[in-house]
Amino acid sequence: MRVLDLPIRVLILDDQEIFTDGVKHLLESQQSIDWIDHTLNAKSIEETIINFQPDIVLMDSEYPGLSISWLDNFLKQHSAHSKLIVLSSVQNDQLLLDAMAIGIKAYLIKTCKRQELIDAINAVSEGNTFYCKETTNRLRELIANGRYHPHQKNVSIQLSEKEKLILQLICSEYTSKEMADHLNMSLRTIEAYRQSLQEKTGSKNSAGLILYAIRSGIVALKAS
Repeated sequence: MRVLDLPIRVLILDDQEIFTDGVKHLLESQQSIDWIDHTLNAKSIEETIINFQPDIVLMDSEYPGLSISWLDNFLKQHSAHSKLIVLSSVQNDQLLLDAMAIGIKAYLIKTCKRQELIDAINAVSEGNTFYCKETTNRLRELIANGRYHPHQKNVSIQLSEKEKLILQLICSEYTSKEMADHLNMSLRTIEAYRQSLQEKTGSKNSAGLILYAIRSGIVALKAS
């Protein structure tokens, strides 16, 4: 839990330099906010999160090699007090619904007003949710069109290509260590992906993941 008289610690995960420079300039004008830009840090994302223990993570929805669900799961495991704010360059309905399905606290379009970003950081740091004006309007349209219900529990979630690949390797009986070596990723990252996949698909173990992969057509059932 954040100590209220200390600055809000914000980690920026965005590789668009022009946008990030604007965000940093904005955050520097706020005495109540302390930030770190991961692109200026030689450490891995995992190490940065564990060492910095941010209150808020500002994540570009298209950050290379990173999915919202994986990062959300990693934060829950290694920095439980951290809250995720998703920033998207475009309004993507499926991405928005997926983010809401896993409980993301805030979702903003990058063209939002500067004050909206500050309001989002303050709101989420206090345990509240926040959506920028454009996202709020889109949610109203989705509700009106029957594509989203505020109390709906089972919103369809799409898997990223990396998640599908890991699921295919699980189906091929790769161990977590073998997957880490094959994909040049850390064992910790693989385990976080595995845990995230189980939560997203409602599976309790590898057998459940394999069954899900077959039913959803991600892998084909081999004929005997």
